[in-house]
Amino acid sequence: FDPLGWLDGEPEAFERRRAVERKHGRVAMAAVVGTIVHNNHFVFDGYLSTSKNLKFSDVPTGIDGIRAIPTAGLLQILFFFALVELAWMPASK
Repeated sequence: FDPLGWLDGEPEAFERRRAVERKHGRVAMAAVVGTIVHNNHFVFDGYLSTSKNLKFSDVPTGIDGIRAIPTAGLLQILFFFALVELAWMPASK
């Protein structure tokens, strides 16, 4: 289904857009599952950060949860996303 005619003019760009759309859909589905799980108070046992004595159960729900994660942890998450996006599964393949 191509109502705007992109497939005829730029087939390579169309395939990339299709791959990016699939990837964004998967990220959105994972985010929804994470939100549902976290808001229903399912937590992992143990520590999110042993050096800061922060347990998984101490992380609040909502946007405050991202603020509770130490900076080094956020950098690890962003580095992993960059690795997946740029090297492991780039959308240009």
